[in-house]
Parts: sequence; C-alpha cells; structure tokens
Amino acid sequence: MKSSSRFHNVLSFLVFVAISILFWLIISLNDSVTQTFSVRLKFNNVPDSVTFITDPPVDMHVTLRDKGTNILRSGVAKHPTLNINFEDYAKDGLFRMTRSDMNAAFKREFGSGAQVSSLSIDSLRLPYTTSPGKRVPVIVSVDVSASSGNIIAGPPVALTKSVKIYSYGNEIDTVNRVYTTRLVKHDLSQTSVFDVKIRPIAGVKIVPPVVRVQLNVDPLVHKEGYATVVAEGVPDGQSLLLFPAKVPVSYYIPMSMFDEPNVPVEAIVRYDDTRATNGNRIPVTIGDYPAYVVSPELHADSVEYTLVRH
Repeated sequence: MKSSSRFHNVLSFLVFVAISILFWLIISLNDSVTQTFSVRLKFNNVPDSVTFITDPPVDMHVTLRDKGTNILRSGVAKHPTLNINFEDYAKDGLFRMTRSDMNAAFKREFGSGAQVSSLSIDSLRLPYTTSPGKRVPVIVSVDVSASSGNIIAGPPVALTKSVKIYSYGNEIDTVNRVYTTRLVKHDLSQTSVFDVKIRPIAGVKIVPPVVRVQLNVDPLVHKEGYATVVAEGVPDGQSLLLFPAKVPVSYYIPMSMFDEPNVPVEAIVRYDDTRATNGNRIPVTIGDYPAYVVSPELHADSVEYTLVRH
C-alpha cells in the first residue's frame, strides 16, 4: 500500500511539473523574441532567356523580432525560404530590390507582425541579359615542369575548348578569347587533369567559370641517330663540301615519339671557322632542335671540308 501511495504521489508531481512547463512555454512563446535565421532565397518566374551577369545569392541571414508562436507557425524556425518574384523587380536588364522591398517581402512571407532588425544583404542589384551570349576560345596559362626523367609532352590541353560570355552592356564586343588563371605545377610524373578557373572580366559572365586542363607527361627515352651537317654563313659564289655529311648524335625524347624516323637535332658548321683552322677540318656543333628534345650530344667534334668557289 505504501509503495502504491508513493508511486501515486510521484506521478501527481510529474503531472504538475509537465503542466507548469506547458504553461511556461505558452507564456514564453507569446512574448516577443529576437532570433537570427539563415534564409534561402528562391527566385521565381525567371524566364529561360535570362542570364544573370552576377549570380544571385543563395541565402542570407536575417534577424527577426516577433512573437514566438508566430515564428513557429510561419516555419521560420525550421528551414525558411524567401520567395522572390523576378518580374516584380526586373526592368531593362536590371533586377533591383531595395531595403524596403526586402522588408516588405519578409513581412509577406512570414507575417505582418514580423519586424526585420537586420539583414546580411541590405539590397539586391543584379544586372542580367536576354542575349544568347558569345562563344570564345580558352587560352591556358601555365607554369609547369616534369619530374626528373620525364617531360611535359606538348602544350597544355583545355578539355573545354570554349566558353560562352554574357554582358549587360557591350563589354563582350571586344572580347575574342578568355584566359585561365595561371596553373602552377611542378615535378609532375604522370599525365594529370586539373580544374582551373577562368580569369574574370569586369562586367562579364563566363559560363562555365572553371575548365579542365590536361597536362601530358611522357617518360624520356634515349635515342641515337645521325644528324645532317648544315653549313652556315657561306658567301655567295662559294660552297663547302663536308665529309662526312652526317654525324652521330644521341638525345632523349618522349617515349610517344620514339618511332619518329627523322632525327630532330641539327648539326652545323660555320664558314667563319675555316679562317681559324690550319688544316682541312672544321668544328661541328649542335644547332637547332625542338623543345621536346633533351640533352642532345654530338659524337663527333669536327668534319673534313673542301672550299669550292663557283
């Protein structure tokens, strides 16, 4: 009996506590409260032909003062959304929403009793265009190098070859290309793809604002061949007969070019060197060669020559 009586007393106490809390909540919610919320911005009735030059904000912070019950009823305390009708504020290429417009929109959405204390976005001024835009090529800017034993094979490749540009005025009339921000990568050991931002242009919307850039990396392989000897600086009416006409050369090239039949290294002799020699031999040196050739080396330091006058 005592146990039953004690349980009944505890239960009665808990009921009174619950009722007290409920009354306290009702009284508290009827009081005015100030709360800051993150509000999602939803732009409605935007025509498909419209492109914003400046992207509209996705959300903003707002501090509201209202009765607690009203805040709960309006759903602000959960995941609030401010619906904005594009057509109400757009005219002649400019979407404009003032501070008073923002306050009025919040009152419409969350009730006339809601008072806006502060906004993280005071107003909106968003230029837009209905023109189809202009397509221009992408120029990639890089500062790159490969690790030892490898080489950057060829220029960087923009996997997105072109982008579309839009403007509120006539800014795009003089824009014929866009450039990426500088991509800096060193010690690359394999072919890699990177996301690179397009360099912004004032008053211009670029779509997409980020492109993918591929840097091709090849391992270097050793190759040997014979380079044709070319005479430079020979006066008119004379010629140099050279023997041998080709000299052995070794160099490193990208593996993907190993099967190329032509030797990309040039060997040269200079006519002026004939005056500095007492015999019939003339020094031979490395001439031009492409950037993909690494560490070319001639395996002959001179060739025989005969000066012929015509």
